[in-house]
Amino acid sequence: MKLEKFKENNRKKTGIIVFTVCCILLIAGVFFYNSFALFNEKKNFNVINGNVEDPGDLYFAYYVDDVITYNVPSKDSGYTLSGKSSCNNGVVISWDDEAWTAILNYQNYQSGVNSRVKCNLYFEKKVSPKDYILANAQEGQIIEDDETEDHNLRYIGANPNNYIDIGDRDAAGNIIPWRIIGVMNNVGDGNGNNETRLKIIRSEGIGYYSWDTSASNINGGTGINEWSQADIMKLLNPGYESESIGGSLYWNRGTGNCYSSSENYTEACDFTSSGLSNDAKSHIGEALWHTGSNGSEESFNNILTSKFYELEKSNNTGKICTSGGWCNDNVERTTTWKGLIGLMSPADYGYATSGGNNTNRETCLNTKLFSWADSGVEECKNNDWLYNFRATEWTLMPSAYSTDANAVFSVQDDLGAVYGVNNAHSSFLARPVVYLSSGAQIIDGDGTLDNMFVVALR
Repeated sequence: MKLEKFKENNRKKTGIIVFTVCCILLIAGVFFYNSFALFNEKKNFNVINGNVEDPGDLYFAYYVDDVITYNVPSKDSGYTLSGKSSCNNGVVISWDDEAWTAILNYQNYQSGVNSRVKCNLYFEKKVSPKDYILANAQEGQIIEDDETEDHNLRYIGANPNNYIDIGDRDAAGNIIPWRIIGVMNNVGDGNGNNETRLKIIRSEGIGYYSWDTSASNINGGTGINEWSQADIMKLLNPGYESESIGGSLYWNRGTGNCYSSSENYTEACDFTSSGLSNDAKSHIGEALWHTGSNGSEESFNNILTSKFYELEKSNNTGKICTSGGWCNDNVERTTTWKGLIGLMSPADYGYATSGGNNTNRETCLNTKLFSWADSGVEECKNNDWLYNFRATEWTLMPSAYSTDANAVFSVQDDLGAVYGVNNAHSSFLARPVVYLSSGAQIIDGDGTLDNMFVVALR
């Protein structure tokens, strides 16, 4: 027979153990709960849109590089709020980079069973568009410095990987591609501030329209070369809905009639599918565009790319004539314009070339843009992704003449030359150009058409 030691049942000891385990579990529960609520709870915190009687308790959880933390990064740390930050119960969160604080929108707040609002705030390092582009560039496809006074980064070559998705979609939901002209420095915002901004152009044109046209008794019906009142400007930008012809149709995805020839001639136009989508609009920022001209300083056929860049920032206007049937408008000329959508400049076109084996980039940049049509320098236009051999395309820049006040620079389809002799009433291709908001960052993609850069606001 096996003998075992008899042990009396100790209920008191068992109770102590159970009580201790329960306390540990309770403390652990409180700890994990508080790990989410890393900020003091508040009632009615930052109620912005609509009156919310009691949105419940508010809790923040902070993550830096996906690691939970008690500390919000400082304003000058290089971090910004990630787009994956979110709140529950229909509350929308954004971040004020200037005040360095969260902004909560309770417009769609839903209390439900649990009225507590919990927000996860993810912070990640900002990567400048320039750094992202350089990290993803293929050799020979970009130039880091255009050697202007602003030292812009520009895409060059026949077909660089510079496609970007800014959320523009057609009526069927398909991506409308845009392409990056460059990372431009010292871009004015119209309020006295200069910023570094992405300048982009729609990959395809939106149709053939007059830059401007006029009644037969104004400049002979051939239009007025002042961008701030141009018909095509009013077609592209918001705020001109009261115009009976073309006003803001592209911006509003509208349909109607657009100017397309002399003496205010119009044709039907429809932007219900090709117009700018709301998501795309959210990424665009107002900018101070330079609309200077050659004035009396340079003949239209004697201008290098670098000189075009200098002239567009000059105080030269497009009207230097004083009388005559094609110089009788009374429109005041300007050399800057604050707005959202413009067109490419002659300098944008010239700086986009990479040259070729026989005619290198340096030679192209030292060849007048009017002379790019000459034999022997075909590689300049053929290795320029902004050249469209299928269509003559408008630029933003007026061309000044001693007898006319209606000329605008354009890039000729068959020649690749920049001409300044085309009247504003001509029906040429329009390709919208915009500056993205200063907060826009490239967050994904390599710029190929199959894997476009993806932009988001930070």
